[in-house]
Amino acid sequence: MDLGTLIGFVSGVGLVLLVMLMSGSLMMYWDFLSLLIVVGGAACATTMRWTPAHIINAIKVGMKALFNSVDDPATIIDEIVSLADTARKNSILALEKVEVQNDFLAKAVRYMVDGYDQTVINEIIDVESASMRRRHKNGKAIFDDMGDLCPAFGMIGTVIGLIVIMANLDDPDKIGPGLAVALITTLYGSLIANMVFIPISGKLGFRASEEAVNLAIIKQGVNAILGGENPRTIRQKLDSFIGSGGEDGESEAA
Repeated sequence: MDLGTLIGFVSGVGLVLLVMLMSGSLMMYWDFLSLLIVVGGAACATTMRWTPAHIINAIKVGMKALFNSVDDPATIIDEIVSLADTARKNSILALEKVEVQNDFLAKAVRYMVDGYDQTVINEIIDVESASMRRRHKNGKAIFDDMGDLCPAFGMIGTVIGLIVIMANLDDPDKIGPGLAVALITTLYGSLIANMVFIPISGKLGFRASEEAVNLAIIKQGVNAILGGENPRTIRQKLDSFIGSGGEDGESEAA
């Protein structure tokens, strides 16, 4: 898990728990039925909107976005410049013996060594970029749905709790606990949405932008190497991607 995600999650959960502890016992905030209607209801509604395959893939993409960091574009640029220098001094075939850290750049190097046409390599990179964007888009949409549905089912649980209260107005002993359960359901819905699903959705969007920039750098770098350009010129071109941001990277990779 990257440091920002870890710090944000631990700090957020810790802050909420601290406030709960300062206001009373943690157990007074626990209600299994409230948790069931929020998480279970949101999960059921999401399953209706998406196929099981999409949901499983979203979980995988979400966990990858949280626990695996994207390669630093500056490191990829250094690798490309080194590859360009080797190819210029020797030949494209000499790249076969060079160890490449970035997985997709390593694939592109193998394609160059195997004599793939430049157009074919560009098409492969474009397909990979489109596939990556589609995976992240679908994953982000599913987590967005869960982020929207949790508060909605929290409100549904609250309404159910209020109905129970109204049905027991003749028994004052049941009104207080019933109102507490109704409010806890709203708390669960808002807390889970804002501490889990919405942040994961945002992280997926950020990761997609990072990966798009990296793929755009690799595409431009491969074309430059095959064109026999000077390594210093290649670095000047690729360095512009670092300051351009995700939107330019996505447009270049497309």
